[in-house]
Amino acid sequence: MTVTNLRPDLTRHLSQRLAAFGEGFRHNLALIGPPGSGKTFQLHQLLARSPGLTLIYCPLYRESCRSFLQRFLSAILQAGLPSLFQAADGQASHPLDALLARAEPILPKTAAAVRQVESLLSRRLHGEAFARALDTIPVLLEERRQPCLLILDEFLFLDELGLGHAFHELGKRVMTWPTTLFILSSSSVHRARIILRERLQLLFGQFELMRLEALDPKQAAAWAQQELRGIRGAKAMAPFLLQWLDGYPWYLTVFLKRLKELAALGKTAELTEPLFLQTAWDLLGSAEGTLHHWCASRMEALAAGRFGARAADALIQIAEGARTTTELGKRVGRGGLSEALELLLEHDAAQRNGTCWIVPDPILRCWLSTILSPQRADARPDGADIRQRFEHHLRALWTRWMQAHQLSFPERIVELFGRFADDTVSLDSKTGRLPKFDAIQTVRPDDAGSDVYLIADGQGKRWCAAVRSEPADERAIASFETFCHAQTPKPSRKVVVMKAGMDQHIRLLAKAANMWVWEPAELHLLMELYGQHA
Repeated sequence: MTVTNLRPDLTRHLSQRLAAFGEGFRHNLALIGPPGSGKTFQLHQLLARSPGLTLIYCPLYRESCRSFLQRFLSAILQAGLPSLFQAADGQASHPLDALLARAEPILPKTAAAVRQVESLLSRRLHGEAFARALDTIPVLLEERRQPCLLILDEFLFLDELGLGHAFHELGKRVMTWPTTLFILSSSSVHRARIILRERLQLLFGQFELMRLEALDPKQAAAWAQQELRGIRGAKAMAPFLLQWLDGYPWYLTVFLKRLKELAALGKTAELTEPLFLQTAWDLLGSAEGTLHHWCASRMEALAAGRFGARAADALIQIAEGARTTTELGKRVGRGGLSEALELLLEHDAAQRNGTCWIVPDPILRCWLSTILSPQRADARPDGADIRQRFEHHLRALWTRWMQAHQLSFPERIVELFGRFADDTVSLDSKTGRLPKFDAIQTVRPDDAGSDVYLIADGQGKRWCAAVRSEPADERAIASFETFCHAQTPKPSRKVVVMKAGMDQHIRLLAKAANMWVWEPAELHLLMELYGQHA
């Protein structure tokens, strides 16, 4: 498949930070996002654009302490010997002994420091060896006379390796090494935030936290259509695929590759429903499928720990629509539920927003509700029944998506308001209850431009909302405030719902008027919670 950068804005931002570092302004970076969101791709893009720097790139895995430390030392030596062949993934392609032999005539001090660390490895003093390995970097920089870019890809594995005080040792260097730019990445969003906040957010070494969100829909759709060129129906199907797969680059790549393979095998040039369903089944439904294995491995890792079985039960129920802790307690029992839910957060399997729970990964959510749940519900599950349920689920997703996109943006928001069920959520840095409304009416004032206003009444309260398909300006905020002021009874909530983002200055005006601003990210969350599709 064509290698395409689907996050050019992020690439530009990283390049700007790197350029600023070259001018003496250091701002360490942390990239966090779910597996398959493109973090490593972005890091490799950065490595190719870093002239004049000593580049140390070390990905982390589940492995022994000794294996990691040997790779880390190799990466440090490789950074000092850039003329040597380097593997495609940025790692040193030579054994440590060979690198030491090459380095000793050129970087004698660095080579000597590395050999001292080797002696600690032979004595199994892994924690001290990690600290000493870090301290070889200033020695290398002194010999190279260059600043350094240090990248630790999936840095949270430092904790699992059992190195002892690894984050403390790393944090001390973050604070005291002004000529080293640190870039960390992690697929464990919840844990990464905690580690960065509690152990690495030091006075002189704060990290800019960069969350890899969903891809830009238009750009991703154009890429998907390009990959499926020559197949009729790809243009109509691409937006649905992006919504279902939530813009995960790896999911998209895997799905499009298999779809093209099946199209070639069947000698078809049309993206039909049977072709789509067969692709989805091969990848996610079949026990041999790539995505099936991926979901199963996540569940195995979750279930392995204490309260793991309870966490797995709760996760299945969340995937099947249990939004609140109260509802989960009714379905799986209250015993150990709090610990199980905390485990789901630690594994990034579920997210909590206010009192609501969701499974944010769309592929995992689909697999849990259509494959794993019926398998567990029946002692002798029927494969044909499971496949029928799986295909029925995907057809229902397609139908709901088509229905939603036949509605105008204001009509979709009216439908969303009609689904609120007295849940508490956190949106736009505010926490509030979404009441169950008895009546929702739309108003199109003459002075509101393209805005549509909603008046929603329920539980003795009134909400007013301005729904905008176009960017908001000062006049739009002022007009909506005038409309709300004229209402009887006075609205308890004023909400501005945006189809696109809002300018920061206009956002401040809305906040000053005590308005709740819902942008695409907030709408996406609400539509996930209430079974709609953005």
